[in-house]
Amino acid sequence: MAATEMSQVVARDSVAADHLVYPWPFPLGPSIELACAEGEVAVVCPAWSVGANLGPGRHTWQSPEPTKPTAVYFVLTGPVEVPFDMVTQFPMPATGQAVMVRATGSVLVRVADPALLVAQFVGLPFDRINDGLMFSVSTSVERLLAKVLPRKAALAGTAAAIADPAGWPALLEELAQYNPTAGAVYGVGFVRFQQVQILVGDHNGWSPAQAWQHDPSESTERGAVPSNPALVPPAVPVPELPVGTRVLVALADGLFHSATVRQALQGYYELDVGDTGETVWVPMGQVAPQV
Repeated sequence: MAATEMSQVVARDSVAADHLVYPWPFPLGPSIELACAEGEVAVVCPAWSVGANLGPGRHTWQSPEPTKPTAVYFVLTGPVEVPFDMVTQFPMPATGQAVMVRATGSVLVRVADPALLVAQFVGLPFDRINDGLMFSVSTSVERLLAKVLPRKAALAGTAAAIADPAGWPALLEELAQYNPTAGAVYGVGFVRFQQVQILVGDHNGWSPAQAWQHDPSESTERGAVPSNPALVPPAVPVPELPVGTRVLVALADGLFHSATVRQALQGYYELDVGDTGETVWVPMGQVAPQV
């Protein structure tokens, strides 16, 4: 029987090659042979808890609790493109005229912490896990756009300020500083905007469609793997802030909030956000001491 179990090779299905997370959908025995491709990590979860992260290659794995079920999640570590489509309506402060804005496009994200990501849904039904993750990312981006774009138009006194493609690179850089995926599931990090189109309209219809797409020759990705890692200087470690420190953190609403550090774990802070009453986990690089 052991030989039969060991003959089963657990690997990502080719039809799910572009899925951020692919959960192995079949029951597993206490001993498995696992094949992990380049650009992904296999998170093995015995007894409904995160057990091991296995990198590219072939692995033999033995469950520490053979009487309990084991789950395997294959997580892509490279950038994955996620589409978004946001529509909002608001009155211009000066005139009261109703303005409609639609922002469509896509962002690139990557999994910064596979174990943290998988820990949030291990033990849940396998159906549509990847769809749920994509929805989480796109919803976070759309919420940010729905707050920032009307505010930019109101401050400029005209919706044309956000509909001009010449200003989109600067606008996207500002949006990137807010971390558009801060409201998504933990463990997923924003890389950059891939393509964007912003339309402004009213009861008469939409403005002419124009689009912006990232220039592949630019190397401004946040957290992306460089083409030649040897040319990139090592990252400077971020000093860990003690528990109780007052900090500022950018959240999905596009604003900075005052918060308090509750604990630090594996490059993340757990924060109490004072004005919202929420408790959130965010990467350490997203937090600055409040002075």
